[in-house]
Amino acid sequence: MRRISAIVLTAAVAASSIAATAFANFSGAWDVVVNGPQGAMASTLTLEQKSDSISGTFESEVGSAKVAGFAKGDSLFLAFAIDAGGQMINLTGIGALKDKDNLEGKIVAEGMGEFPYSAKRK
Repeated sequence: MRRISAIVLTAAVAASSIAATAFANFSGAWDVVVNGPQGAMASTLTLEQKSDSISGTFESEVGSAKVAGFAKGDSLFLAFAIDAGGQMINLTGIGALKDKDNLEGKIVAEGMGEFPYSAKRK
């Protein structure tokens, strides 16, 4: 009985270690709504994921930008900068999957504050 318990315990530890390094799939196009100071702004986020590395583009009425970041579990971390009328705005996006096709989080605009967003996979 002790041997069976040890085997089960070893398998559980191995499974939790594998789960800790797993990450969700963020690849694809996302319809994003950012709730900014001027109200809701629709945008599109297109992502490519290789392992935990994320790259892609963010397109909105303010401008477009290349994004780079990483996935950790069901969380997404992105960094990008948009040229808003000659002024570069550095942005950081943080989000988590609610389910496989819905993402929620916030965008932090350097010197401007945090703005919540929601995204739905196209």
